[in-house]
Amino acid sequence: MKKLKVILALLLVVLIAVAAIFATGVLDIRRRTNEVDPKSGNYATSTVYTDFYQMQTSVQLPLMKTDFENIFFTMTKQGEVVFYQVIGGSITPLAEAGSYEVTATCSAQPLTATIHYIEQDGHTFGCGLFTNLMRQDVLFYDYAFFKVTDMFEKYTDTNGVNYYKRGAKLLLIDTDSARFYSDEKVYSEAFVLNEDHSTSIFLSNDQRAVGMDAREKSDYKMFTDDILDQNTASNVLFFSSRYYVEYTEGGKVDIFTSGGSGTNIDNVRYIMEVDGLYFWNYEGDTYFFRKDQENPGQGEFFTLTAYNQSSKEVRPVNVFSGNLENDYIVRGPYIFSKKTGHVMNVLTGDNYNLPYTAFGITFAADLFDISENGRYCAVRGIADNNKVGCGVMDLATGTMVAYKDDVFANIANMNVLNDGTVMLSVAEGENAAVYYQLTAVIPNTAAQNASDAVSE
Repeated sequence: MKKLKVILALLLVVLIAVAAIFATGVLDIRRRTNEVDPKSGNYATSTVYTDFYQMQTSVQLPLMKTDFENIFFTMTKQGEVVFYQVIGGSITPLAEAGSYEVTATCSAQPLTATIHYIEQDGHTFGCGLFTNLMRQDVLFYDYAFFKVTDMFEKYTDTNGVNYYKRGAKLLLIDTDSARFYSDEKVYSEAFVLNEDHSTSIFLSNDQRAVGMDAREKSDYKMFTDDILDQNTASNVLFFSSRYYVEYTEGGKVDIFTSGGSGTNIDNVRYIMEVDGLYFWNYEGDTYFFRKDQENPGQGEFFTLTAYNQSSKEVRPVNVFSGNLENDYIVRGPYIFSKKTGHVMNVLTGDNYNLPYTAFGITFAADLFDISENGRYCAVRGIADNNKVGCGVMDLATGTMVAYKDDVFANIANMNVLNDGTVMLSVAEGENAAVYYQLTAVIPNTAAQNASDAVSE
């Protein structure tokens, strides 16, 4: 328990120290003192931070997730990729398995990228970048992020072809440059990537409309990283807003399924009017959010809803007040209320509360992440006196440590790993093009408390 309180208080010290490295090139630990927050009482001398923290200041870009646990990558705007492995808070480069060039045709335009990839236990993750500086004959696109991942194992097209068995991969493309450093990409283009690196359209593009920018509309079929693991059946589920005004956050979207016949091949509306780009397949049900009609005087509501895959029955599971896109953050099967600090696993019903009082009288969260195993989480927001607050919590023990420093306003990415590692990619200033990483490992406080009891 004592060590946990020490760790997060020390995070403030490390951030100030890292800023000093970039400003002066010198780290003088003896000149650093940390600010004591009288509300939390967290305090530790700066001279012992190396007992708890591992710093990596040579990674100059935000670290982004791969499909593999504890493996991340950076990408420059020229498409250069470096992979990293994070173990116990230590960030070390990881050699790629190889690279190759691939071209995918979007709106009759040839987009070309060099794919850098890694392999683990028979699985593949790769990524690449296209910009119009790389190929000036492309008129309609100035940016495209390429992701290569495993093809859906059980998917068989209407001709009986199983691309997975043929050794093909799935190529996904996100064309929104605003999501370049984000782990929340939305892929509007999908291709079969064959063993010879040739490509063909994945799922039909029949009757795909063209927008005012002369490009095929990006909401025709949409994938996110979270739904890729949900597609384990022979039919593939994906999102589409083709029957509505072009999709924007908070707008109407349907869940579609592959299959069908005639002109409806790969164009079957499975679940209509879904709120947000989220769904989960669990114990024979497909879970999703649906926006409720506004009730005068009662504000907005949305409902966690379950669709039974056998009976086609739709039933409400849980009702949430507020707006999904504005008031909540969804990470995997966990939904987090920015206003209240409430965390809930939508599949199991397990729920927790982050004690915002640790930050003072007020706290308005805007960033949240939780480990895949649901054990650890981290949150950032605005606390008293417009100070930026940041905290981590061990949900198994209910222990949370909070601290404040305006440096945390410049967090680009926040990742919480299953071993309790909290990893921040922090920009050097509000508009900086250079980033550094800071990692802190939250100890297993239950085990630590047991160890302390024995030693006493």
